[in-house]
Amino acid sequence: MTLLKKEIVFGPSVQGSLRMAQFTGVGPFPKAFICTVKDKNGNIPDAIKRLNEKNEKKWYNSRPIGGNAKDIICLEMALEYGDISGRIPGKQREQVIYQLTSSLYQTSKGEDTTDEWAKSIIRNNKIYMKALREAMKNGDEIRIWYSSSPSELNGFYWLMNFFDKNKYYQNVSTVFLPPDYWNGEYYCNAWGQMPPEKYFDALCLEKPITEKQIKDCSDKWNKLRSENLPLRLLVSGNLVSLHEEFIDGFIRDCIEKMPDKFRIAHLVGNVMGECGLMLSDAILFHRVRSMIVSGELMLAEEWQEQPMSTLVKRK
Repeated sequence: MTLLKKEIVFGPSVQGSLRMAQFTGVGPFPKAFICTVKDKNGNIPDAIKRLNEKNEKKWYNSRPIGGNAKDIICLEMALEYGDISGRIPGKQREQVIYQLTSSLYQTSKGEDTTDEWAKSIIRNNKIYMKALREAMKNGDEIRIWYSSSPSELNGFYWLMNFFDKNKYYQNVSTVFLPPDYWNGEYYCNAWGQMPPEKYFDALCLEKPITEKQIKDCSDKWNKLRSENLPLRLLVSGNLVSLHEEFIDGFIRDCIEKMPDKFRIAHLVGNVMGECGLMLSDAILFHRVRSMIVSGELMLAEEWQEQPMSTLVKRK
């Protein structure tokens, strides 16, 4: 009997890329992938034609990794941030997810975008955890896609702890993406940066993980859990617990390069692009907002409906 293979990822963008990687290169180039943007004369610009040709060529030169969408389990826990002392997933983790989403969206026109988004993440985590437990019960093969990005690395260590608690040590493999991985076109550091047509080539990175490795990673997560600081990042090759203020120095360095007034989104984008922390915009925004509360930065206008768009100024 052939075992099913379940794919574990730690974010929706990777889930989408992996889903495409499952069938990229199968059959004719999908019409849905053809860009039909036209200029004012109703013609498709040459640049768009070249882009379509390039994407079509990529399609026919790609090999799929196989599998089905239902085999992908996406655990979007945001474990790099917030309290991890409680059960995961659980109410405590749900509160952290809500905190991060609420920092990006505000209620408007009678619709609570934050509430719906957070509920969607929490609901999906419950569904995928049920699928994971079922896969473990059936002894399915489990393949974990992770990298040094904080969300993926923390998710991986937590998952090893989950396996260890449930004495599940068989049929588990990992595909770890090393830092500055050359995919043939550019360097990438996380699976969310990897185009679908490159996943097949990266399968050479797949390795089985042993019981001892699972236990060692589980012990590491227990240590992080006991420390329970607000932030967990890779520093000098080790995943370590940190205070939130660790991020502030990077933010301040970028503020120094900004004009007197600037949009928060511009600052957050610069931090993400220049500092290599691989943290989400929600976490960085949370720290910028704390600087506004403390008076280190000042609002140059009222909070916008989308808070990231708010204009701020130096003190």
